[in-house]
Amino acid sequence: MTRVLVVGSGGREHALAWRLAQEGVDVRVAPGNGGLAECVPIDVLDISGLAAYATRERIDLTIVGPEAPLAAGIVDSFVEQQLPIFGPTRAAAQLEWSKTFAKEFFERHDIPTARAESVASESAARKVVARRGLPIVLKADGLASGKGVFVVHTPAELEHALDQLFRQRTLGSAADTVLVEDCLEGPELSVLAISDGERLAVMPPARDYKRLLEDDRGPNTGGMGGMARPRYATAALLADVERRVLRPALDGMRALGTPYAGVLYAGLILTAQGPMVLEFNCRFGDPETQLIMPLLRGSLFEACAAAAAGTLDPAALHWGDAQTYGVVLAAPGYPQSPRLGEPIAGLDALPSDVRIFHAGTRRADSGQLVTAGGRVMCLVGEDRASVYAAAEQVAFSGKQFRRDIGVEIGSSTVGAAR
Repeated sequence: MTRVLVVGSGGREHALAWRLAQEGVDVRVAPGNGGLAECVPIDVLDISGLAAYATRERIDLTIVGPEAPLAAGIVDSFVEQQLPIFGPTRAAAQLEWSKTFAKEFFERHDIPTARAESVASESAARKVVARRGLPIVLKADGLASGKGVFVVHTPAELEHALDQLFRQRTLGSAADTVLVEDCLEGPELSVLAISDGERLAVMPPARDYKRLLEDDRGPNTGGMGGMARPRYATAALLADVERRVLRPALDGMRALGTPYAGVLYAGLILTAQGPMVLEFNCRFGDPETQLIMPLLRGSLFEACAAAAAGTLDPAALHWGDAQTYGVVLAAPGYPQSPRLGEPIAGLDALPSDVRIFHAGTRRADSGQLVTAGGRVMCLVGEDRASVYAAAEQVAFSGKQFRRDIGVEIGSSTVGAAR
């Protein structure tokens, strides 16, 4: 039987494991979570431990979920040991772990994006903001688990962002350098593609809801849910994104001598001037993966293995045409200080058409499922009402979730691409 090791512990990794299991794959997840049967107690940054496990267990392919091990060079290490692995090298993953590198790359290769300046101090940031005015966006250069972006509309929001980035240093070394960039307006869209460095297979588009509260209020989070195939993501728009964003990125990385193999994730905002790149991520998205995997009609294992080997056939992947909706249930206090250890109930009688992808859960010594992270789980289905019925039914103290996931923005509000 084919053996796959999935690295990570969140809802994304649960969705990947679920899809692989549908294909008859023997899948293990390191370190996993309370919703997974085959958990391997190895940390995502214990690269030598993961490689030793893959060698000992004769793993046919390792699929990396989160960004941190990619930035730490897990792919480089596995390749050196001739262990099959799906994901970009550390140099290629720089598109995510350095916002400054990515912004300069976009500009060099004429990939549409917001204007930005790089600063290394609060005083420098204030000078840029004073010159350019509000609204403005401040972004930590390094990895920040989805919490390094501050969209600033008011002087009070500016003070909060500067305090977090430069005084409190809540993001640590990730904010040693900060980008100050134009604030763009429009609906957001995530477009992910599997690539072998030359060819790419684009997945169904998705919309991620980043803010904690309804109507995009409150602090940024790792993602409070989303929907796949929003109406405004037309075929013409996706073709434009492939032509102006994804393919130039692959060509540019090859030209640098760092071919990009793995999942390339373009986080876009759809402006009146056309799609603009907010960021690139270098792995499967979360919660996008939970939304997209139920639509896959081809083989995830075969696609990832072929991409890792440089032989991807984009035509081999097929997707259902339904919309999916995903609602994240978050712990009280998330994202600043989530309260953990709360017993979880109500999972046994959820609607049959709703899938549960665990993230921040674990099994206590008693066997009780309890909260163990800020984003506890993601509930996904094709019927929005069923998903929300399930969200009401799951019970743990202080549960938070957004009630506006999947409220469509009309396609007429999206400007045509140039």
